[in-house]
Amino acid sequence: MMTDTKIKSGQFLLRTPDLEEFFVPEKLAEEEKSFSETVGRYSREKILPKRAEVDAMTEGLIPQLLRGLGELGTFMLDVPEALGGVGASKKAAMQVAEWMGASGATGVAAIAQAGIGGLPIIYFGTDEQREKYLPGIMSAEIITAYALTEPGSGSDALSARTTATWNEEKQVYVLSGAKQFITNAGFADIFISFAQVDGDKFTCFILEKSMPGLSTGAEEKKMGFTGSSTRSVILENVEVPKENVLGEIGKGHRIAFNVLNIGRLKLAPATLGGAKISLREGATYARDRKQFGKSIAEFGVIQQKLAIAASKTYCAESMCYRTAHVIDRFADDLADGATDPADPTVQALKEFAVECSINKVYATEALDYVVDEMLQVHGGYGYIQEYPIESIYRDSRINRIWEGTSEINRMIVTGTLLQRAMKGELPLMAEIQKLTSELMERRGRTEPTDGTLGPEQDSISLAKKMTLFAAGVAAQKFLMTLDQQQEVLSWLADMVIQVYAMESALLRTLKLESELGADELAARIAAVELAVADGFHLCEESGRSVLAASHKGEELRSSLSLFRKLTRRDPIDRVAAGRTLARFVVEREGYPFG
Repeated sequence: MMTDTKIKSGQFLLRTPDLEEFFVPEKLAEEEKSFSETVGRYSREKILPKRAEVDAMTEGLIPQLLRGLGELGTFMLDVPEALGGVGASKKAAMQVAEWMGASGATGVAAIAQAGIGGLPIIYFGTDEQREKYLPGIMSAEIITAYALTEPGSGSDALSARTTATWNEEKQVYVLSGAKQFITNAGFADIFISFAQVDGDKFTCFILEKSMPGLSTGAEEKKMGFTGSSTRSVILENVEVPKENVLGEIGKGHRIAFNVLNIGRLKLAPATLGGAKISLREGATYARDRKQFGKSIAEFGVIQQKLAIAASKTYCAESMCYRTAHVIDRFADDLADGATDPADPTVQALKEFAVECSINKVYATEALDYVVDEMLQVHGGYGYIQEYPIESIYRDSRINRIWEGTSEINRMIVTGTLLQRAMKGELPLMAEIQKLTSELMERRGRTEPTDGTLGPEQDSISLAKKMTLFAAGVAAQKFLMTLDQQQEVLSWLADMVIQVYAMESALLRTLKLESELGADELAARIAAVELAVADGFHLCEESGRSVLAASHKGEELRSSLSLFRKLTRRDPIDRVAAGRTLARFVVEREGYPFG
């Protein structure tokens, strides 16, 4: 394995990090764990017992619960110490986000407060704006909302039609337009919103609910998270002083995109929290439910469901903390000499935008898989509101839509990596050329890797090469029009995402190998084996789809011949792996690794 202390986005496709550099959640510092333990206790004692009242939208309850979280310091974690906050690591923030993801509609409000609603002021605000708003945001005396989406612009956020016209006499910008699907809108005190200055300068503003002309629509009736506030925000000639411009005129995209990166970073562990609860519900129900004279947890097909759910959750967890760690490291390297205490984190989030999108896609889709299968384990009871899995199922669906749809995030993954390659910031093209030459010359298999998970290590190496080869074929075929081939970009993104997921789980297991008991090590090995079996298959199928879209006839046959050299892999015994992992899941009554 190779070590590179200067980690860059996308580098995982080209080299494997040294185990000494790889971070696993089991190695969190005690002070980082303490934040999560405090918030977890508050969630169990104060939030979850009132979930029915929250879902009934009891007036004032969510703001009250948010203020309780504020008293614990929850909303100070991401604020640099120089600005009056805790300045905690992103790894600590991941743990807190997990608990928020397990806290229903209150958690949704808290994630908005701690993330996209409050961070724009922390990252891009002036000293005066921070002084005015930050104390209230950290205590939750000021509740925030992020108002970007419009009725006519969802994923295409920069096409916003809300206008902002400068009134020289009053020295204000006059905003008119409407925002849609805004979380926390019913009780927010400030709105981070966007408008087109002079018709074409996309700009961010801090709006206060007391400003004349600002109003909200009725609560949207939603499929899930029924207790969270989701409304439209109407702006009718709202006069906004120039002091409330956030960032620079015409540079609103910088705020929108960078804040969405942190939103994606935190959404991944939030969905992880939901997956863990779902697996717990499924495991305990399977253990207790008797059919045909025995527990259904003894049935092979049920064991496979529990095992795959645990494997996907293990991958998602490993990815979240891996990404948080490299963001922390990158920001720490920039901290010395930074003129603004928030700027290193902004730069780190920009650098690792690809990994944030990878995590968002994988974790949200893993959650949907886990919830769906755990409801299936419940059978008809899973469809009844008395059982928690019913509401978790409904709540989970939105995660693949907000913070950028899965489809948009797939475009970000591939598009950003290819852009950086074209600029020479990531040596993908050189590696692709080298790989192609090797495939033209090489025949047969290379020597297998010995030791724990040796076949899986080899498979991940081959999956990386499959991804590079397919990307090279597509780039050569479509050249400057590749950005218009959304299907190809999506397939390539799936390959990249699976590589990151498989490798994260594998490296975590190898790093902890010497510290684990025999049963737990066997269960973790099984989790990796299942993840690699499925991930490798998806990479192979996606790669073939890319080649078929790029070549025809003899060209296709030739490229497939080279590609097949990368797909040689012996199958695992899925029955044995599934039973090993499922037994451990049932024994631990849910997710067994954290």
